[in-house]
Amino acid sequence: MITGCGVVSPLGEGVPAFWEGLVAGRSAVRPLSGFPAGDLSPANGAEVPAPSTDTDRAGDFALRAAREALADAGLLQDLPARSGVALGTTLGGMLLFEAWDAGTVTGPPLRAVPYYAPAARLARTLACRGPVATPQLACASGTWAIALAASWVRAGRADVVLAGGTDLLCRFVVSGFNALKATAPEARPFDRDRRGLVLGEGAAIVVVESAAHAARRGARARARIAGLGASGDAVHMTAPDREGRGAARAISAALVDAGLPPGDVGFVSAHGTGTPYNDAMEAVAITRVFGPRRVPVNSIKGAIGHTLGAAGAFETVLCVAAMETARVPPTAGLAEVDPACATLDLVHGSARATPVRVSVSTSSGFAGANAALVLTAA
Repeated sequence: MITGCGVVSPLGEGVPAFWEGLVAGRSAVRPLSGFPAGDLSPANGAEVPAPSTDTDRAGDFALRAAREALADAGLLQDLPARSGVALGTTLGGMLLFEAWDAGTVTGPPLRAVPYYAPAARLARTLACRGPVATPQLACASGTWAIALAASWVRAGRADVVLAGGTDLLCRFVVSGFNALKATAPEARPFDRDRRGLVLGEGAAIVVVESAAHAARRGARARARIAGLGASGDAVHMTAPDREGRGAARAISAALVDAGLPPGDVGFVSAHGTGTPYNDAMEAVAITRVFGPRRVPVNSIKGAIGHTLGAAGAFETVLCVAAMETARVPPTAGLAEVDPACATLDLVHGSARATPVRVSVSTSSGFAGANAALVLTAA
């Protein structure tokens, strides 16, 4: 079960600011301020934080989000011995590698290596002595980290796991996505005039806890992780399977794992990057799973940008809040639905009041890595 949530997002630090911004339909795609290495410098048409010689920016995001999640769960001062960390990322401490390459950090490159695994830093800082891992499945990393945490708890390997994702803006990622011609001036998921994604940064963490451990300490459950699913497209290095077969398999596998039929799902948080290929593929994949039944769907990438390895973790927090408040936020940036995506019931314009007892979060990454979670209301 999930007993705590924490975020650091462009909409603001903390879950309340994140959720209120989503519900209002605001777009706040920007580099985050208030963190070391926050001075901005231009790189290939985008503004990215300048390197720092003494800190790990992505790790700082994760630490702040983790502390909020632990406080929310009532565990900030009382972490059990069997606590683990599963923290997904695509780039980790890449700013430190860039700083070393530019000659602004003295000493050997090994100085930066520990920061490439933010899970290890988080575990060390918070004294988590259970299993620790940094799964790297490109933009599906955060979703898979939460799935990994749930599998550890199911198997009895840990009582509590801090799980989610963290990622950051840096010259390497901005240059890479520009080279792929995948970026655009604004994110417009599922819109007929969408042209590409806008990169963002931040961290989202949830506390995954066994029901028995939570019951012993009288903790509240915010949601349950009912099903886990994953698949591979095996078609291309970056482009998704345009027929949506891999993404559909991941969603279906998560529903089978949860023991729930597609008809029980009340909301789908789509990957929704705003690229022409991804959104059309997802429309096909979601329709493959749910058929003619139109389930409310949204994307948060118009609001906070594509946060890479943290994206699926942000979606998990969104799903928890949607089930708790019976509201689905609108898709920021979506004005006119692309006819290729018209099979979906895309929430846009304003938030929708609707009861949600079961939600699905789905993520897709480069090389055809797909991951999905089924969450149920507590």
